[in-house]
Amino acid sequence: MQTTDKPFVWLIHFLNSKGFKVVGVPVKWKRSTLTKNAEDFKKFFNINKGKINYVLGFSYGAVINLITANELKPNKIFLCSLSPDFKEDNKDIKNWIKNYLGKNRMEDTQTRSGIKMAKELSVPSVVFYGEKEGKQYPKLKNRSEETVKLAKSSKLVIVKNAPHKIDHFSYIEAIKKNIS
Repeated sequence: MQTTDKPFVWLIHFLNSKGFKVVGVPVKWKRSTLTKNAEDFKKFFNINKGKINYVLGFSYGAVINLITANELKPNKIFLCSLSPDFKEDNKDIKNWIKNYLGKNRMEDTQTRSGIKMAKELSVPSVVFYGEKEGKQYPKLKNRSEETVKLAKSSKLVIVKNAPHKIDHFSYIEAIKKNIS
């Protein structure tokens, strides 16, 4: 997904209405790894940053956000539905998921530790995950909860009844409440 896609329209309108300058990040997902996406994001951020910066990422965008946070030093990060895309998360991964993600992406997950990144996170963060998505994707739930537990300044928001959809009404309300 891209920030220009329908699920993000409400978020951009809401943030603009609160006086934020929203800069959507174009991400090349096809035939890329999150490490490469993170490098591209660093360049984009440094060109577009302001005096005060908040970064929100959803799913794999949340992983990119976490990978880059300590280097870029935004004022706060929002990790929405943090994907379990770290070496600790690959134990017991199903073969169909390995095939779906592909060899390069699977190898890329081995280059980063979610535990290490959480322990070293120096930027305040808010981590969201949906109640329903946590049941459907227990590794996502575990990664989110462990990140908050290990990070120095982090808050966990479990979004009532929400699936893996940033435009679900409960997710919308939770984000609005925690950004306002």
